[in-house]
Amino acid sequence: MIIQQGLKKDAVHRKYVIGAHPVIQFFMDRLQINEIIGSYVKQDKRLKLGIEKTLSVLIHNILTTPLPMYEIADWLKPLDEETPALDSDESSLISDDRVGKALEGLYCGRHKDIFFRLALRAIKLFEIDCQQIHQDTTTVTFSGKYEGWHARQIMTYGTNKDHRPDLKQLVLGLSVTADGAVPLVHEIYDGNQTDDRLHPANHKRLRKLLQRSDFIYVADCKLATDDNLRKITACGGLFVSVIPRTWKEDKLFRDKVRKGKIQWIHLLSRPNNRKPGSKHDRYYMARGQYSTSNGYRLLWILSTQKAQQDAETRERNIARTLDALRELQTRLNRYNLKTRENIEKKITSILNQSKCGKFIDYKIYRDVHHEVRHTKAGRPKLNDPAWSVPKECFSISFQIDEERIEQESLTDGIFPLITNLKAHKPKEILEIYKYQPFLEKRHSQLKTYQQIAPVFLKKPQRVIAYLHMNVMALMVATLIERQLRIGMKRKSVKSIPIYPEEKPCKYPTAFDIVRLFKGIERYEVVQGENTCIFPAKLNKIQKQVLELLEVPVSLYQ
Repeated sequence: MIIQQGLKKDAVHRKYVIGAHPVIQFFMDRLQINEIIGSYVKQDKRLKLGIEKTLSVLIHNILTTPLPMYEIADWLKPLDEETPALDSDESSLISDDRVGKALEGLYCGRHKDIFFRLALRAIKLFEIDCQQIHQDTTTVTFSGKYEGWHARQIMTYGTNKDHRPDLKQLVLGLSVTADGAVPLVHEIYDGNQTDDRLHPANHKRLRKLLQRSDFIYVADCKLATDDNLRKITACGGLFVSVIPRTWKEDKLFRDKVRKGKIQWIHLLSRPNNRKPGSKHDRYYMARGQYSTSNGYRLLWILSTQKAQQDAETRERNIARTLDALRELQTRLNRYNLKTRENIEKKITSILNQSKCGKFIDYKIYRDVHHEVRHTKAGRPKLNDPAWSVPKECFSISFQIDEERIEQESLTDGIFPLITNLKAHKPKEILEIYKYQPFLEKRHSQLKTYQQIAPVFLKKPQRVIAYLHMNVMALMVATLIERQLRIGMKRKSVKSIPIYPEEKPCKYPTAFDIVRLFKGIERYEVVQGENTCIFPAKLNKIQKQVLELLEVPVSLYQ
Protein backbone atom coordinates (compact mmCIF):
# COMPACT_ATOMS: atom_id res chain seq x y z
CA MET A 1 0.00 0.00 0.00
CA ILE A 2 1.25 3.48 -0.93
CA ILE A 3 -0.18 6.39 1.08
CA GLN A 4 -0.21 9.92 -0.37
CA GLN A 5 -1.69 13.16 0.92
CA GLY A 6 -4.73 14.29 -1.06
CA LEU A 7 -5.40 17.69 -2.57
CA LYS A 8 -8.03 18.50 0.04
CA LYS A 9 -7.29 18.96 3.71
CA ASP A 10 -7.25 15.74 5.78
CA ALA A 11 -7.64 13.67 2.60
CA VAL A 12 -5.48 10.56 2.19
CA HIS A 13 -5.00 8.66 -1.05
CA ARG A 14 -4.10 4.96 -0.81
CA LYS A 15 -2.92 2.87 -3.74
CA TYR A 16 -2.88 -0.93 -3.64
CA VAL A 17 -0.94 -2.83 -6.31
CA ILE A 18 -2.69 -6.10 -7.20
CA GLY A 19 -1.17 -7.43 -10.42
CA ALA A 20 -1.37 -11.19 -11.02
CA HIS A 21 -1.09 -12.04 -7.31
CA PRO A 22 -4.76 -13.11 -6.89
CA VAL A 23 -4.31 -15.65 -9.72
CA ILE A 24 -1.10 -17.00 -8.18
CA GLN A 25 -2.64 -17.15 -4.70
CA PHE A 26 -5.74 -18.90 -6.04
CA PHE A 27 -3.65 -21.79 -7.38
CA MET A 28 -1.48 -21.84 -4.25
CA ASP A 29 -4.62 -22.16 -2.13
CA ARG A 30 -5.85 -25.02 -4.31
CA LEU A 31 -2.53 -26.80 -3.79
CA GLN A 32 -2.71 -25.99 -0.05
CA ILE A 33 0.93 -24.92 -0.09
CA ASN A 34 0.75 -23.08 3.25
CA GLU A 35 -0.88 -26.01 5.03
CA ILE A 36 1.55 -28.57 3.60
CA ILE A 37 4.66 -26.51 4.41
CA GLY A 38 3.37 -25.82 7.91
CA SER A 39 2.89 -29.56 8.51
CA TYR A 40 6.50 -30.52 7.81
CA VAL A 41 8.52 -27.50 8.98
CA LYS A 42 9.39 -26.82 12.60
CA GLN A 43 8.15 -23.40 13.63
CA ASP A 44 10.12 -20.94 15.71
CA LYS A 45 7.80 -19.70 18.46
CA ARG A 46 9.80 -16.49 18.76
CA LEU A 47 8.72 -15.44 15.27
CA LYS A 48 5.37 -13.67 14.91
CA LEU A 49 4.94 -14.85 11.32
CA GLY A 50 4.83 -18.51 10.27
CA ILE A 51 7.49 -19.90 7.96
CA GLU A 52 4.84 -21.03 5.48
CA LYS A 53 3.53 -17.47 5.03
CA THR A 54 7.02 -16.09 4.49
CA LEU A 55 7.77 -18.72 1.87
CA SER A 56 4.46 -18.10 0.11
CA VAL A 57 5.44 -14.43 -0.24
CA LEU A 58 8.73 -15.62 -1.74
CA ILE A 59 6.81 -17.62 -4.38
CA HIS A 60 4.89 -14.48 -5.34
CA ASN A 61 8.17 -12.61 -5.64
CA ILE A 62 9.80 -15.31 -7.81
CA LEU A 63 6.87 -15.47 -10.23
CA THR A 64 6.30 -11.74 -10.60
CA THR A 65 9.43 -9.71 -9.84
CA PRO A 66 12.39 -11.86 -8.77
CA LEU A 67 14.64 -9.61 -6.70
CA PRO A 68 17.54 -10.00 -4.27
CA MET A 69 16.43 -10.77 -0.71
CA TYR A 70 17.45 -7.35 0.58
CA GLU A 71 14.88 -5.73 -1.73
CA ILE A 72 11.92 -7.92 -0.84
CA ALA A 73 10.59 -5.58 1.87
CA ASP A 74 10.55 -2.61 -0.54
CA TRP A 75 8.87 -4.80 -3.18
CA LEU A 76 6.14 -5.77 -0.73
CA LYS A 77 5.25 -2.23 0.42
CA PRO A 78 3.02 -1.15 -2.51
CA LEU A 79 1.21 -4.52 -2.71
CA ASP A 80 -2.26 -5.16 -1.40
CA GLU A 81 -1.58 -7.26 1.72
CA GLU A 82 -4.49 -9.57 0.99
CA THR A 83 -3.16 -10.68 -2.40
CA PRO A 84 -0.25 -12.72 -0.92
CA ALA A 85 -2.60 -13.94 1.84
CA LEU A 86 -1.17 -11.70 4.58
CA ASP A 87 -2.96 -9.79 7.30
CA SER A 88 -2.63 -6.01 7.41
CA ASP A 89 -0.04 -6.11 10.21
CA GLU A 90 1.98 -9.03 8.81
CA SER A 91 3.48 -7.39 5.73
CA SER A 92 5.69 -5.21 7.92
CA LEU A 93 7.26 -8.36 9.40
CA ILE A 94 8.70 -9.51 6.07
CA SER A 95 12.41 -8.76 5.66
CA ASP A 96 15.43 -10.33 4.03
CA ASP A 97 16.55 -11.80 7.36
CA ARG A 98 13.14 -13.39 7.97
CA VAL A 99 13.11 -14.89 4.47
CA GLY A 100 16.61 -16.28 5.05
CA LYS A 101 15.55 -17.89 8.34
CA ALA A 102 12.45 -19.33 6.65
CA LEU A 103 14.67 -20.89 3.97
CA GLU A 104 16.85 -22.43 6.68
CA GLY A 105 13.72 -23.81 8.30
CA LEU A 106 12.67 -25.38 5.01
CA TYR A 107 16.10 -26.96 4.53
CA CYS A 108 16.18 -28.37 8.06
CA GLY A 109 12.58 -29.56 7.81
CA ARG A 110 11.14 -32.46 5.84
CA HIS A 111 11.25 -30.73 2.48
CA LYS A 112 11.15 -34.03 0.56
CA ASP A 113 7.80 -34.86 2.18
CA ILE A 114 6.54 -31.37 1.29
CA PHE A 115 7.19 -31.87 -2.42
CA PHE A 116 5.85 -35.43 -2.26
CA ARG A 117 2.54 -34.15 -0.85
CA LEU A 118 2.41 -31.27 -3.34
CA ALA A 119 2.96 -33.63 -6.28
CA LEU A 120 0.25 -36.01 -5.05
CA ARG A 121 -2.24 -33.16 -4.60
CA ALA A 122 -1.45 -31.66 -8.01
CA ILE A 123 -1.94 -35.04 -9.72
CA LYS A 124 -5.28 -35.64 -7.99
CA LEU A 125 -6.66 -32.11 -8.07
CA PHE A 126 -5.76 -31.26 -11.68
CA GLU A 127 -6.13 -34.82 -13.03
CA ILE A 128 -2.61 -34.90 -14.50
CA ASP A 129 -1.81 -37.81 -16.80
CA CYS A 130 1.40 -39.44 -15.53
CA GLN A 131 1.78 -42.16 -18.15
CA GLN A 132 4.82 -40.38 -19.63
CA ILE A 133 7.61 -38.79 -17.54
CA HIS A 134 10.55 -36.81 -18.95
CA GLN A 135 13.78 -36.30 -17.01
CA ASP A 136 16.83 -34.10 -17.55
CA THR A 137 19.36 -32.07 -15.58
CA THR A 138 20.70 -28.55 -15.79
CA THR A 139 23.48 -26.71 -14.02
CA VAL A 140 22.92 -23.76 -11.69
CA THR A 141 26.08 -21.65 -11.92
CA PHE A 142 27.32 -19.55 -8.99
CA SER A 143 29.71 -16.62 -9.03
CA GLY A 144 31.52 -15.30 -5.98
CA LYS A 145 33.08 -17.04 -2.99
CA TYR A 146 31.17 -19.64 -0.98
CA GLU A 147 33.59 -20.54 1.79
CA GLY A 148 32.68 -23.02 4.51
CA TRP A 149 30.15 -24.96 2.48
CA HIS A 150 28.32 -27.30 4.87
CA ALA A 151 25.31 -28.46 2.84
CA ARG A 152 24.99 -32.10 1.81
CA GLN A 153 24.98 -31.08 -1.85
CA ILE A 154 28.53 -29.99 -2.71
CA MET A 155 29.04 -26.92 -4.87
CA THR A 156 32.04 -27.59 -7.06
CA TYR A 157 33.39 -27.50 -10.61
CA GLY A 158 31.95 -29.79 -13.28
CA THR A 159 30.82 -29.96 -16.89
CA ASN A 160 29.02 -26.64 -17.06
CA LYS A 161 26.02 -26.42 -19.39
CA ASP A 162 26.17 -22.63 -19.26
CA HIS A 163 29.68 -22.82 -20.77
CA ARG A 164 31.29 -21.39 -17.64
CA PRO A 165 33.85 -24.00 -16.54
CA ASP A 166 35.55 -21.32 -14.44
CA LEU A 167 32.62 -21.12 -11.98
CA LYS A 168 31.29 -23.53 -9.39
CA GLN A 169 27.88 -25.10 -9.82
CA LEU A 170 25.13 -27.36 -8.54
CA VAL A 171 23.18 -29.83 -10.70
CA LEU A 172 19.38 -29.69 -10.68
CA GLY A 173 17.48 -32.74 -11.90
CA LEU A 174 13.85 -32.29 -12.93
CA SER A 175 11.16 -34.82 -13.89
CA VAL A 176 8.02 -33.49 -15.60
CA THR A 177 4.89 -35.02 -17.04
CA ALA A 178 4.02 -35.01 -20.73
CA ASP A 179 0.68 -33.51 -19.68
CA GLY A 180 1.61 -29.84 -19.39
CA ALA A 181 5.27 -30.41 -18.40
CA VAL A 182 4.37 -30.13 -14.71
CA PRO A 183 7.34 -30.82 -12.37
CA LEU A 184 6.66 -33.80 -10.12
CA VAL A 185 10.07 -34.84 -8.82
CA HIS A 186 13.30 -32.91 -8.50
CA GLU A 187 16.67 -33.40 -6.83
CA ILE A 188 19.73 -31.22 -6.26
CA TYR A 189 23.06 -32.96 -6.79
CA ASP A 190 26.75 -32.19 -6.40
CA GLY A 191 28.21 -29.90 -9.04
CA ASN A 192 30.36 -32.68 -10.55
CA GLN A 193 27.62 -35.33 -10.61
CA THR A 194 27.24 -37.13 -13.95
CA ASP A 195 23.79 -37.91 -15.34
CA ASP A 196 24.33 -41.61 -16.02
CA ARG A 197 24.19 -42.55 -12.31
CA LEU A 198 21.08 -40.57 -11.41
CA HIS A 199 18.36 -42.46 -13.24
CA PRO A 200 17.86 -45.62 -11.08
CA ALA A 201 17.28 -43.58 -7.90
CA ASN A 202 15.10 -41.06 -9.77
CA HIS A 203 13.01 -43.86 -11.29
CA LYS A 204 12.56 -45.31 -7.80
CA ARG A 205 11.26 -41.96 -6.47
CA LEU A 206 8.77 -41.78 -9.32
CA ARG A 207 7.56 -45.33 -8.64
CA LYS A 208 7.00 -44.43 -5.00
CA LEU A 209 5.09 -41.27 -5.95
CA LEU A 210 2.92 -42.78 -8.70
CA GLN A 211 2.52 -46.21 -7.07
CA ARG A 212 3.16 -47.82 -10.43
CA SER A 213 6.11 -48.80 -12.60
CA ASP A 214 4.57 -49.07 -16.07
CA PHE A 215 4.97 -45.37 -16.92
CA ILE A 216 7.23 -44.39 -19.84
CA TYR A 217 10.51 -42.88 -18.64
CA VAL A 218 12.13 -40.60 -21.23
CA ALA A 219 15.66 -39.18 -20.94
CA ASP A 220 18.71 -38.37 -23.05
CA CYS A 221 21.57 -40.68 -24.00
CA LYS A 222 22.95 -40.77 -20.42
CA LEU A 223 20.08 -43.14 -19.58
CA ALA A 224 21.27 -45.68 -22.18
CA THR A 225 23.68 -47.75 -20.10
CA ASP A 226 23.36 -51.50 -19.58
CA ASP A 227 22.94 -51.06 -15.82
CA ASN A 228 20.25 -48.34 -16.07
CA LEU A 229 18.18 -50.10 -18.70
CA ARG A 230 18.40 -53.43 -16.91
CA LYS A 231 17.20 -51.97 -13.59
CA ILE A 232 14.26 -50.13 -15.19
CA THR A 233 13.20 -53.20 -17.15
CA ALA A 234 13.55 -55.51 -14.12
CA CYS A 235 10.93 -53.55 -12.14
CA GLY A 236 8.47 -53.48 -15.05
CA GLY A 237 9.39 -50.01 -16.23
CA LEU A 238 9.27 -48.66 -19.78
CA PHE A 239 11.78 -46.28 -21.33
CA VAL A 240 12.64 -44.29 -24.45
CA SER A 241 16.09 -42.85 -24.96
CA VAL A 242 18.88 -42.28 -27.51
CA ILE A 243 21.94 -44.51 -27.66
CA PRO A 244 25.34 -42.76 -27.47
CA ARG A 245 27.64 -42.51 -30.51
CA THR A 246 30.10 -44.79 -28.72
CA TRP A 247 27.92 -47.89 -29.14
CA LYS A 248 29.02 -50.37 -31.78
CA GLU A 249 25.48 -50.47 -33.22
CA ASP A 250 25.81 -46.80 -34.11
CA LYS A 251 29.09 -47.28 -35.95
CA LEU A 252 27.86 -50.32 -37.91
CA PHE A 253 24.65 -48.59 -38.99
CA ARG A 254 26.39 -45.41 -40.14
CA ASP A 255 28.81 -47.50 -42.21
CA LYS A 256 25.81 -49.07 -43.94
CA VAL A 257 24.36 -45.60 -44.62
CA ARG A 258 27.62 -44.46 -46.23
CA LYS A 259 27.59 -47.53 -48.45
CA GLY A 260 23.99 -46.86 -49.53
CA LYS A 261 22.53 -50.04 -47.99
CA ILE A 262 19.74 -48.33 -46.01
CA GLN A 263 16.28 -47.50 -47.31
CA TRP A 264 14.21 -44.78 -45.61
CA ILE A 265 10.42 -44.55 -45.28
CA HIS A 266 8.52 -41.38 -44.38
CA LEU A 267 7.29 -41.38 -40.79
CA LEU A 268 6.15 -37.91 -39.77
CA SER A 269 6.06 -34.26 -40.90
CA ARG A 270 5.43 -31.30 -38.67
CA PRO A 271 6.21 -27.55 -38.58
CA ASN A 272 9.32 -26.27 -36.88
CA ASN A 273 8.02 -24.37 -33.82
CA ARG A 274 11.39 -22.69 -33.24
CA LYS A 275 11.46 -21.30 -36.79
CA PRO A 276 7.83 -20.77 -37.88
CA GLY A 277 8.87 -19.42 -41.29
CA SER A 278 10.99 -22.45 -42.20
CA LYS A 279 9.97 -25.60 -44.03
CA HIS A 280 8.28 -28.53 -42.30
CA ASP A 281 10.59 -30.88 -40.49
CA ARG A 282 10.32 -34.34 -42.01
CA TYR A 283 11.21 -37.54 -40.18
CA TYR A 284 12.11 -40.81 -41.87
CA MET A 285 12.72 -44.28 -40.43
CA ALA A 286 15.13 -46.94 -41.66
CA ARG A 287 13.28 -49.87 -43.19
CA GLY A 288 13.69 -53.14 -41.32
CA GLN A 289 13.85 -54.44 -37.76
CA TYR A 290 16.79 -53.47 -35.55
CA SER A 291 17.71 -54.36 -31.99
CA THR A 292 20.65 -54.12 -29.61
CA SER A 293 22.71 -57.03 -28.31
CA ASN A 294 20.55 -56.93 -25.16
CA GLY A 295 17.36 -57.33 -27.16
CA TYR A 296 16.06 -53.76 -26.89
CA ARG A 297 14.22 -52.27 -29.84
CA LEU A 298 16.12 -49.78 -32.02
CA LEU A 299 14.53 -47.19 -34.30
CA TRP A 300 16.84 -45.33 -36.68
CA ILE A 301 15.38 -41.89 -37.39
CA LEU A 302 16.44 -39.32 -39.98
CA SER A 303 15.41 -35.69 -39.39
CA THR A 304 15.76 -33.06 -42.12
CA GLN A 305 15.99 -30.30 -39.51
CA LYS A 306 18.73 -32.12 -37.60
CA ALA A 307 20.56 -32.83 -40.87
CA GLN A 308 20.71 -29.12 -41.60
CA GLN A 309 21.88 -28.38 -38.06
CA ASP A 310 24.60 -31.05 -38.26
CA ALA A 311 25.90 -29.63 -41.55
CA GLU A 312 25.93 -26.06 -40.19
CA THR A 313 27.69 -27.17 -36.99
CA ARG A 314 30.35 -29.01 -38.98
CA GLU A 315 30.97 -25.97 -41.18
CA ARG A 316 31.35 -23.72 -38.13
CA ASN A 317 33.75 -26.15 -36.44
CA ILE A 318 35.88 -26.49 -39.56
CA ALA A 319 36.04 -22.71 -40.05
CA ARG A 320 37.00 -22.24 -36.38
CA THR A 321 39.68 -24.94 -36.69
CA LEU A 322 41.19 -23.40 -39.82
CA ASP A 323 41.40 -20.03 -38.05
CA ALA A 324 43.20 -21.66 -35.12
CA LEU A 325 45.67 -23.41 -37.46
CA ARG A 326 46.38 -20.16 -39.33
CA GLU A 327 47.04 -18.44 -36.02
CA LEU A 328 49.34 -21.31 -35.06
CA GLN A 329 51.39 -20.75 -38.22
CA THR A 330 52.41 -17.32 -36.96
CA ARG A 331 53.77 -18.74 -33.69
CA LEU A 332 55.96 -21.56 -35.03
CA ASN A 333 59.66 -21.83 -34.15
CA ARG A 334 59.22 -19.77 -31.00
CA TYR A 335 59.01 -20.61 -27.31
CA ASN A 336 57.65 -24.18 -26.92
CA LEU A 337 56.88 -24.66 -30.65
CA LYS A 338 60.46 -25.31 -31.76
CA THR A 339 60.26 -29.12 -32.09
CA ARG A 340 58.17 -31.38 -34.33
CA GLU A 341 56.81 -33.22 -31.32
CA ASN A 342 55.43 -30.09 -29.65
CA ILE A 343 54.00 -28.75 -32.90
CA GLU A 344 52.23 -32.02 -33.65
CA LYS A 345 50.88 -32.16 -30.11
CA LYS A 346 49.44 -28.64 -30.46
CA ILE A 347 47.83 -29.40 -33.83
CA THR A 348 46.28 -32.59 -32.43
CA SER A 349 44.87 -30.62 -29.51
CA ILE A 350 43.24 -28.11 -31.86
CA LEU A 351 41.70 -30.83 -34.02
CA ASN A 352 40.41 -32.82 -31.03
CA GLN A 353 38.90 -29.76 -29.40
CA SER A 354 36.81 -28.94 -32.47
CA LYS A 355 36.16 -32.62 -33.34
CA CYS A 356 37.34 -32.00 -36.90
CA GLY A 357 40.43 -34.19 -36.97
CA LYS A 358 39.16 -36.47 -39.72
CA PHE A 359 38.15 -33.62 -42.01
CA ILE A 360 41.47 -31.73 -42.09
CA ASP A 361 44.79 -33.12 -43.33
CA TYR A 362 48.02 -31.46 -42.31
CA LYS A 363 51.75 -31.81 -42.93
CA ILE A 364 54.74 -30.58 -40.98
CA TYR A 365 57.79 -29.54 -43.01
CA ARG A 366 61.32 -29.36 -41.64
CA ASP A 367 63.98 -27.10 -43.07
CA VAL A 368 67.53 -26.41 -41.93
CA HIS A 369 69.26 -23.10 -42.38
CA HIS A 370 72.64 -22.01 -41.08
CA GLU A 371 73.30 -19.09 -38.78
CA VAL A 372 76.70 -17.38 -38.78
CA ARG A 373 78.09 -16.66 -35.33
CA HIS A 374 81.19 -14.65 -34.35
CA THR A 375 83.54 -15.07 -31.46
CA LYS A 376 83.56 -11.39 -30.53
CA ALA A 377 80.65 -9.33 -29.32
CA GLY A 378 79.53 -6.25 -31.17
CA ARG A 379 79.50 -5.41 -34.86
CA PRO A 380 81.64 -8.00 -36.73
CA LYS A 381 84.51 -6.90 -39.01
CA LEU A 382 85.35 -8.33 -42.38
CA ASN A 383 88.12 -10.69 -41.23
CA ASP A 384 86.74 -11.65 -37.77
CA PRO A 385 86.65 -15.42 -37.11
CA ALA A 386 83.16 -17.00 -37.45
CA TRP A 387 81.48 -20.38 -37.78
CA SER A 388 78.18 -21.73 -39.12
CA VAL A 389 75.49 -23.25 -36.83
CA PRO A 390 72.67 -25.39 -38.34
CA LYS A 391 69.17 -24.53 -37.04
CA GLU A 392 65.84 -26.36 -37.57
CA CYS A 393 62.86 -24.42 -38.91
CA PHE A 394 59.37 -25.89 -39.17
CA SER A 395 56.31 -24.93 -41.21
CA ILE A 396 52.88 -26.51 -41.65
CA SER A 397 50.30 -26.84 -44.39
CA PHE A 398 46.72 -28.05 -44.11
CA GLN A 399 43.74 -28.66 -46.35
CA ILE A 400 40.13 -29.84 -46.09
CA ASP A 401 39.33 -33.43 -47.11
CA GLU A 402 36.20 -32.87 -49.19
CA GLU A 403 35.69 -36.60 -49.79
CA ARG A 404 35.45 -37.36 -46.06
CA ILE A 405 33.05 -34.45 -45.53
CA GLU A 406 30.84 -35.76 -48.32
CA GLN A 407 30.85 -39.23 -46.74
CA GLU A 408 30.03 -37.82 -43.31
CA SER A 409 27.19 -35.68 -44.69
CA LEU A 410 25.39 -38.89 -45.66
CA THR A 411 24.80 -39.57 -41.95
CA ASP A 412 23.65 -36.06 -41.04
CA GLY A 413 20.35 -35.94 -39.14
CA ILE A 414 20.43 -39.58 -37.99
CA PHE A 415 19.70 -40.49 -34.36
CA PRO A 416 18.79 -43.91 -32.89
CA LEU A 417 15.97 -44.37 -30.40
CA ILE A 418 16.23 -47.27 -27.97
CA THR A 419 13.14 -48.55 -26.15
CA ASN A 420 11.49 -51.60 -24.63
CA LEU A 421 8.04 -50.55 -25.90
CA LYS A 422 6.79 -53.40 -28.03
CA ALA A 423 3.18 -52.52 -28.83
CA HIS A 424 3.78 -48.88 -29.76
CA LYS A 425 4.15 -47.87 -33.38
CA PRO A 426 7.35 -46.10 -34.50
CA LYS A 427 5.48 -42.83 -35.03
CA GLU A 428 4.15 -42.93 -31.44
CA ILE A 429 7.63 -43.62 -30.03
CA LEU A 430 9.09 -40.70 -31.98
CA GLU A 431 6.37 -38.34 -30.74
CA ILE A 432 7.01 -39.51 -27.17
CA TYR A 433 10.69 -38.61 -27.42
CA LYS A 434 10.06 -35.29 -29.21
CA TYR A 435 8.32 -33.95 -26.09
CA GLN A 436 11.74 -33.68 -24.43
CA PRO A 437 12.29 -30.03 -25.55
CA PHE A 438 9.35 -28.96 -23.37
CA LEU A 439 11.34 -30.09 -20.33
CA GLU A 440 14.30 -28.05 -21.56
CA LYS A 441 11.92 -25.09 -21.74
CA ARG A 442 11.22 -25.49 -18.00
CA HIS A 443 14.95 -25.27 -17.35
CA SER A 444 15.01 -22.13 -19.48
CA GLN A 445 12.16 -20.59 -17.47
CA LEU A 446 14.07 -21.18 -14.25
CA LYS A 447 17.07 -19.28 -15.59
CA THR A 448 15.25 -16.49 -17.44
CA TYR A 449 11.85 -15.51 -16.02
CA GLN A 450 12.52 -16.76 -12.49
CA GLN A 451 16.19 -15.70 -12.52
CA ILE A 452 17.31 -18.59 -10.33
CA ALA A 453 20.87 -17.26 -10.65
CA PRO A 454 22.67 -15.22 -9.53
CA VAL A 455 21.87 -16.20 -5.94
CA PHE A 456 22.41 -13.39 -3.41
CA LEU A 457 22.77 -15.76 -0.46
CA LYS A 458 25.83 -16.98 1.42
CA LYS A 459 24.73 -19.78 3.74
CA PRO A 460 24.62 -23.10 1.88
CA GLN A 461 21.38 -24.21 3.56
CA ARG A 462 19.63 -21.08 2.31
CA VAL A 463 21.03 -21.52 -1.20
CA ILE A 464 19.72 -25.11 -1.46
CA ALA A 465 16.34 -24.14 0.00
CA TYR A 466 16.08 -21.25 -2.46
CA LEU A 467 16.53 -23.67 -5.35
CA HIS A 468 13.76 -25.83 -3.85
CA MET A 469 11.46 -22.80 -3.69
CA ASN A 470 12.14 -21.99 -7.34
CA VAL A 471 10.98 -25.49 -8.28
CA MET A 472 7.85 -25.02 -6.16
CA ALA A 473 7.19 -21.70 -7.89
CA LEU A 474 7.72 -23.40 -11.25
CA MET A 475 5.10 -26.00 -10.32
CA VAL A 476 2.56 -23.24 -9.61
CA ALA A 477 3.43 -21.50 -12.90
CA THR A 478 3.09 -24.68 -14.96
CA LEU A 479 -0.29 -25.49 -13.42
CA ILE A 480 -1.54 -21.98 -14.28
CA GLU A 481 -0.25 -22.37 -17.83
CA ARG A 482 -1.78 -25.85 -18.19
CA GLN A 483 -5.15 -24.72 -16.84
CA LEU A 484 -5.27 -21.79 -19.26
CA ARG A 485 -4.48 -23.95 -22.28
CA ILE A 486 -7.07 -26.52 -21.23
CA GLY A 487 -9.60 -23.71 -20.94
CA MET A 488 -8.69 -22.42 -24.40
CA LYS A 489 -9.18 -25.89 -25.85
CA ARG A 490 -12.49 -26.30 -24.02
CA LYS A 491 -13.79 -22.95 -25.34
CA SER A 492 -12.26 -23.49 -28.82
CA VAL A 493 -10.10 -20.38 -28.43
CA LYS A 494 -7.15 -20.56 -30.82
CA SER A 495 -5.26 -17.54 -29.48
CA ILE A 496 -5.48 -14.70 -26.96
CA PRO A 497 -4.19 -11.17 -27.73
CA ILE A 498 -2.04 -10.88 -24.60
CA TYR A 499 1.28 -10.05 -26.26
CA PRO A 500 2.37 -6.38 -26.39
CA GLU A 501 0.31 -4.34 -28.86
CA GLU A 502 -2.42 -7.00 -28.40
CA LYS A 503 -0.69 -9.46 -30.69
CA PRO A 504 -2.22 -12.96 -30.59
CA CYS A 505 -0.64 -15.67 -28.45
CA LYS A 506 -1.42 -19.32 -29.25
CA TYR A 507 0.49 -20.84 -26.34
CA PRO A 508 0.33 -18.45 -23.35
CA THR A 509 2.54 -19.05 -20.32
CA ALA A 510 2.16 -18.03 -16.71
CA PHE A 511 4.68 -15.26 -17.25
CA ASP A 512 2.54 -13.85 -20.08
CA ILE A 513 -0.33 -13.74 -17.59
CA VAL A 514 1.86 -11.89 -15.07
CA ARG A 515 2.65 -9.29 -17.72
CA LEU A 516 -1.03 -9.01 -18.70
CA PHE A 517 -2.14 -8.17 -15.13
CA LYS A 518 0.91 -6.06 -14.26
CA GLY A 519 -0.86 -2.68 -14.13
CA ILE A 520 -3.91 -3.72 -12.07
CA GLU A 521 -4.38 -1.51 -9.00
CA ARG A 522 -7.16 -0.38 -6.68
CA TYR A 523 -7.50 2.92 -4.81
CA GLU A 524 -9.05 4.36 -1.65
CA VAL A 525 -9.58 8.01 -0.77
CA VAL A 526 -10.12 8.65 2.94
CA GLN A 527 -11.34 12.04 4.15
CA GLY A 528 -12.29 12.14 7.77
CA GLU A 529 -14.75 9.34 8.43
CA ASN A 530 -15.65 8.93 4.76
CA THR A 531 -13.93 6.38 2.54
CA CYS A 532 -14.33 6.32 -1.22
CA ILE A 533 -13.25 3.02 -2.82
CA PHE A 534 -12.19 2.70 -6.46
CA PRO A 535 -12.05 -1.02 -7.27
CA ALA A 536 -9.68 -2.51 -9.79
CA LYS A 537 -10.82 -2.31 -13.41
CA LEU A 538 -10.33 -5.28 -15.70
CA ASN A 539 -10.46 -5.10 -19.46
CA LYS A 540 -12.11 -7.65 -21.72
CA ILE A 541 -8.98 -9.75 -22.29
CA GLN A 542 -8.18 -9.95 -18.58
CA LYS A 543 -11.72 -11.08 -17.78
CA GLN A 544 -11.48 -13.69 -20.54
CA VAL A 545 -8.24 -15.07 -19.08
CA LEU A 546 -9.79 -15.28 -15.60
CA GLU A 547 -12.77 -17.13 -17.05
CA LEU A 548 -10.53 -19.61 -18.86
CA LEU A 549 -8.53 -20.15 -15.66
CA GLU A 550 -11.76 -20.54 -13.67
CA VAL A 551 -10.52 -17.85 -11.27
CA PRO A 552 -13.36 -15.79 -9.69
CA VAL A 553 -13.43 -12.16 -10.82
CA SER A 554 -14.43 -11.26 -7.26
CA LEU A 555 -10.78 -11.72 -6.21
CA TYR A 556 -10.08 -8.41 -7.96
CA GLN A 557 -12.98 -6.50 -6.41
